[in-house]
Amino acid sequence: MLIKPQRLDDSNFNDYGWAVRKPGRSVDVENDQLAYWDNMADLSNFTGNGLIGFLEVKKVSIKMEMMDILPESLRVYLSVDGKPSIQFVALNDPATSEPDLASLKAFLLEDGDGVVIRENVWHWTPYALTEKACFAMALRKDIMDFSSGECVIDAEKVKYFNLPEAVGVDLA
Repeated sequence: MLIKPQRLDDSNFNDYGWAVRKPGRSVDVENDQLAYWDNMADLSNFTGNGLIGFLEVKKVSIKMEMMDILPESLRVYLSVDGKPSIQFVALNDPATSEPDLASLKAFLLEDGDGVVIRENVWHWTPYALTEKACFAMALRKDIMDFSSGECVIDAEKVKYFNLPEAVGVDLA
């Protein structure tokens, strides 16, 4: 299945979370040195329990076969290098606890765009459209445990779903 990615804007990501980009609204504070837009996204879900990691994604074929969901945590991807990428998201179907494939969308992140994905929204790691793309990734501290020297993911805090068919994008 191929889907056409949408360019991220201030409103088309609202069902899935928040777009983090230069807003198309008036600035909240401006002076000779800076312009500041307040309240871009609500991170209160972290309740003092958040962390930021550095994520580097490498260019691979855009063929999404699996999605994951964090029932209790936001996930944040903020571009640190401005390289373009594709972000897939889908709403959760409460009747099946699986992705609602009718709501599946791909978003083109470019020019430093980032997203805050709401808890209980299906998604996958961004796909780089260049050799690599780098992100600051934020989520709750209790999702991944590295204390053993390996990454252990709490199966109650992250759920995975194998898609019935791979999903790609039509970039034409």
